[in-house]
Amino acid sequence: MERGSRPSVGAPTTRGTWARISWRPPSRVFAREFSGLEASVAVHDVPKPSFIQTVHWMNDGLVCRAEEMTLIGEPVVSTAYTLDKAPELSGQWWEELSAALERLAGTDTDRVSLVQEDIDCSIREAFGASIDTTVSQWVIGHGDLHWANLTAPRLFLLDWDSWGLMPRGLDAAKLWESAFRVPDFAEEITERLASDLACRDGKLSQLWVCANRVLGARRRGKATDQTEHASRLGKSLLAELS
Repeated sequence: MERGSRPSVGAPTTRGTWARISWRPPSRVFAREFSGLEASVAVHDVPKPSFIQTVHWMNDGLVCRAEEMTLIGEPVVSTAYTLDKAPELSGQWWEELSAALERLAGTDTDRVSLVQEDIDCSIREAFGASIDTTVSQWVIGHGDLHWANLTAPRLFLLDWDSWGLMPRGLDAAKLWESAFRVPDFAEEITERLASDLACRDGKLSQLWVCANRVLGARRRGKATDQTEHASRLGKSLLAELS
């Protein structure tokens, strides 16, 4: 078995459903990630796969988990995290996404996706910032919203490992940042999701996403066009938030 940080494989079943198998060493079994889909039964009126059943077992010293869910036949918006061209998305699609995120925000759960300490630490380490990074509005969000986890033309939100409490605007910020190579589309995201991105917490969310890109490049010892763009945007957001 391959031993990655969050390894998993998925495939359709003969029952017309989808099965995903994931595995972790015992020291890396985090309840938040390992039971995200199962916990998502608490989420209502959001288009997503439905949890059916799960089973755990041990194999070669690893904790293995198989999940069965409903099969979503719609194609993803992009097979890559970062866009190279603007996808064709209808106005209705955007309205449905906004409505889904709004309904998700009011979900009753004790799951946590991101905490204040992580926000403070990442922004400080990336930019040496001394600004107030305190989040005032916390909502329930998806936590891993990117174009490979969204389908079109019919909207579904996939991969519920990371959902939980987070700053308002974090999901929108991740979509915005991953469209940096398509400036016109990034601007459209800013306009379509303005209610989440234009507020102070939305800007803090954008700053945190940029900070993570900068820190990732430092760890790898190699900058990319994405991390250089995140660095410029992050400094601009810092000035604005100051």
